[in-house]
Amino acid sequence: SKSSDEIKQQNSELSEKVHSLVSKNSAMKLDMEDLHKKLEMAELMIQQFSNQAGSLDANQQLQMALEEKASLETQVAQLSESLHQLQAERDQYVEKLKEERSIWQQRVQQLSEQVHTMAEEKEKHMAQIQELEANVTEL
Repeated sequence: SKSSDEIKQQNSELSEKVHSLVSKNSAMKLDMEDLHKKLEMAELMIQQFSNQAGSLDANQQLQMALEEKASLETQVAQLSESLHQLQAERDQYVEKLKEERSIWQQRVQQLSEQVHTMAEEKEKHMAQIQELEANVTEL
């Protein structure tokens, strides 16, 4: 009975190890597929560069690369400026919301105080009405 339990325990542990290894194997296969795709893309890029290299001399390639770099730097600068503008607008909007929130909180506080005051006045008036009714009843 003990050895049967031990074997079951070992079987369970080995089953877990097999499951773990299968998971790792699947992950490695996916990684390998990604690497193959990256390799294919790199080979295509090399072929394209080779084809371009045959038709253009090194100076032309350098000039094209520099122009592309300048274009990309311009785009990055524009996007960076847009980002700064959007952040400034967001900050202004946040400040405006804070101000409006403060105004509304003050308004709610005022209305709450008015409601409280009116409730007190109502109680006073009710007491006066009861007193007057009592006087009328006496008369």
